[in-house]
Amino acid sequence: MLVALVQNHGQVLSHAELMAFAWPGLNVEASNIRVQMTHLRREIGCGENGDRYIVSVAGRGYSFVAPVIWEEASEVTQVWHVPLSYCDSSRTAPCVPKAFPPRLSHPIGRDENIAKLSQMVAERRFVTIVGAGGVGKTTLAILVAHAVRMFEDARFVDLSTVDDEAAVPSAIASALEIPFSEGDVIGRLRSRRALVVLDNCEHVIDAAADIVVSLLGRTNGVHILATSREAFRLPGEAVFLLRPLGVPPLTGRLTADQALLWPAIQLFVERAVDSGHLEPFVDEQAGTIAAICRRLDGNPLAIELVAGRMGPYGLDRVAELLDNQLALRWRGSRYATPRHQTAEAMMDWSYALLSEADQRVFRGLSVFPGEFSLDAAIAMMEDDDFEQADIIESIGNLIDKSLLSLHPGTGPRNSSCRVSPGHMRR
Repeated sequence: MLVALVQNHGQVLSHAELMAFAWPGLNVEASNIRVQMTHLRREIGCGENGDRYIVSVAGRGYSFVAPVIWEEASEVTQVWHVPLSYCDSSRTAPCVPKAFPPRLSHPIGRDENIAKLSQMVAERRFVTIVGAGGVGKTTLAILVAHAVRMFEDARFVDLSTVDDEAAVPSAIASALEIPFSEGDVIGRLRSRRALVVLDNCEHVIDAAADIVVSLLGRTNGVHILATSREAFRLPGEAVFLLRPLGVPPLTGRLTADQALLWPAIQLFVERAVDSGHLEPFVDEQAGTIAAICRRLDGNPLAIELVAGRMGPYGLDRVAELLDNQLALRWRGSRYATPRHQTAEAMMDWSYALLSEADQRVFRGLSVFPGEFSLDAAIAMMEDDDFEQADIIESIGNLIDKSLLSLHPGTGPRNSSCRVSPGHMRR
């Protein structure tokens, strides 16, 4: 498809023309064009840092829009490349050290998030990405750090492996590649325009908050981008709430093309193909995949864990096994952090950070299969040693920690909640 698009640079190729070029003589579902185009755009970095190579033309098809230079090669084949000027290399690029995580593949359905968050990081000195486990906070932070062009230096501090709050300052010093002392850290950053990414702060949030206050108060050019399952609640903090991927509503029968307009479906189909599921995506499968993504609340990690079993299990078996303990232990990326290896590990990490009272309420709320009202939760759990005020306080804590999502109703007593993200329940 890339060859066809580049050879017809500036022209719009229809789905039929692309299918005839890529699968000559074969009868292929039109939805395969969308799936393969998603793969292609990801591989060539289309949309990253504002670079556009392939654009969609509504109702017509796709066009390659980046400048192309053709050169005669020594062989029969021809060579093309995009000139460096198209990437706007004249702009100031961030100084990202080798220790900083590399730019990740572009996540599906997050273009608007990247643009908005990049603007926030440039304008505000302290921004926190808040969202449920597995929603993609770390991925988004890394992409934004690579995209924002205004900093001389960028440093990434992974706090997920720090078990003791007392070790947080030394972890930050290590990321800065200097011996630890508060004076050394401040001195290193005081005269620099730098971005510090504090990743996975929820379990050491008090210690991380002390560091943030010190950095903001004693430097002028340091900006901080943090990720956490709850906000720091510090003066000057700008919270960016990262929502799950969009899923199709229950509005009737879906076709494959209609389903692929939704980011959660796009991610599911892409990961299914990666897992070895090579059958075409047909209309009859759209409703089942949409139901799975709704059940998983559009959570990217949960979708990837489930879709990654499409190759060996097939769609019907995957849908059936969501009610089985086996699904909780399906493993994801080999290089993922331990808490993101399985759905069970993700839940255990969140649960272990709760107080005893909040754990008790969270266990009690597991009886609700979907949304529930505050009154229903109180009626179900209130007893002699667990008063209404305690239950309300714990539900508020669970919302703050991204373990419940709030769905406002027509009044304060009519608001509803649901467990978040979409867990494969045990």
